[in-house]
Amino acid sequence: MLLRLIKYFRGYVEVALWGYAPERFLNLCSNHDILIWDLCQKGDAYVFKISVDGFRCLKPLLKKSGTHIRISHKNGIPFFFFRYRKRKMLFLSIFACMVILYVLSRFIWKININGNDSVTADSMLQFLEEKNSSYGTPVSQIDCTKLEEEIRSCFKSIIWTSVKREGTTLTVDIQENLSVPSDQADARLPKEFQNQEQKGFDLLARHDGTIESIYVRKGTPMVQQGDSVKKGDVLVSGALPIYDDSGNLTAYQYCTADADIQLKTEYAYKDSFPARYEQRIYSGNTHTRYGISIGDTYLQIPWKKAGFETYTVMDTRKQLRLCDSFYLPVYFVTRRYEEYETVSAVYSKKEAKDQAGMNLTEFLEKLTQKGVLILEKHVMIRADKNKYTVSGNITVIENMFRYAVNEEQVTDTGDEGNVGNEPE
Repeated sequence: MLLRLIKYFRGYVEVALWGYAPERFLNLCSNHDILIWDLCQKGDAYVFKISVDGFRCLKPLLKKSGTHIRISHKNGIPFFFFRYRKRKMLFLSIFACMVILYVLSRFIWKININGNDSVTADSMLQFLEEKNSSYGTPVSQIDCTKLEEEIRSCFKSIIWTSVKREGTTLTVDIQENLSVPSDQADARLPKEFQNQEQKGFDLLARHDGTIESIYVRKGTPMVQQGDSVKKGDVLVSGALPIYDDSGNLTAYQYCTADADIQLKTEYAYKDSFPARYEQRIYSGNTHTRYGISIGDTYLQIPWKKAGFETYTVMDTRKQLRLCDSFYLPVYFVTRRYEEYETVSAVYSKKEAKDQAGMNLTEFLEKLTQKGVLILEKHVMIRADKNKYTVSGNITVIENMFRYAVNEEQVTDTGDEGNVGNEPE
């Protein structure tokens, strides 16, 4: 491929050779290191390709061999410029395009995210935008090593990441620790506490429930398996009691409590939707338009509306690229218009049940994404005059708690190793 490009830029001609001793002519070309290629015989003539510089050296060889030569085709950049030498605007346009391509090559126009599961592509793109490493960012501002460290520190579920830039493409490869819940933001130490010198931080219950299991890595456990707790109760205290050799409480060491706590709790579920709704009836009439999108600007070809009063629009976009890693901010858009009319309808009992089931499933999926284990669900649907109401309880096991500044101090009750809670 590279050799062909070199030949095209230097220019070459396709010629036909005939005469007394064409074989001698070919031998002379070989002796004088004149390169010819694509040699073939057509009738009494030989057809081959030769460079412009090589063609200029053929005159003495033609006389020695008694042969004649005729040019059939001229190819390459030198002949192109000579052919259109009077069309100045053409060359000015080519130069402008080359400048534009060079400028666009200095920015990121494509981002690939691979290996993500719990971390969504939208959240990763938002993170990159906050770090000034998103679409349209100059490639000179992309620090791949620093970006890798920031991704690992921001997303605790990511244990390995690789960021690399090729052309105008930024590729982010990540590997997640699947044992870590996908949403632990509420369980981390709040930012407003991180730079404060406090006595300690406790773990508090986020909901009423029953302790299914508790494993404390740091801190003093205030509950045990099977205990019932209320919202806001201290589960693990950040105050560690220190005893002397006689078993007397002498001091406290304060820390940030850390534990795995499984809490069995119930969520109250309530949902409602009107019995009457607007239904779309599609006629089957469609129109397809084509266009080009450059950034936020869309140009449709031809510039005509769909001709429908009410319709839906579906776009299929394909980004322009010059090679595997050289993308441009230009998209070819196929826009499909589909006509519909809106009619008023009333949910039947089956349709209402299906709609309530869809809403409940969406609610449960959001809980599951937060690392919540669904145990049971008891819901009922009730039909009123103008709406349907769904209510009930959902029993779950969650590992959710919140941090709070330690406001309670552990005091000695008189028994060695027996500690209780008493307000400071």
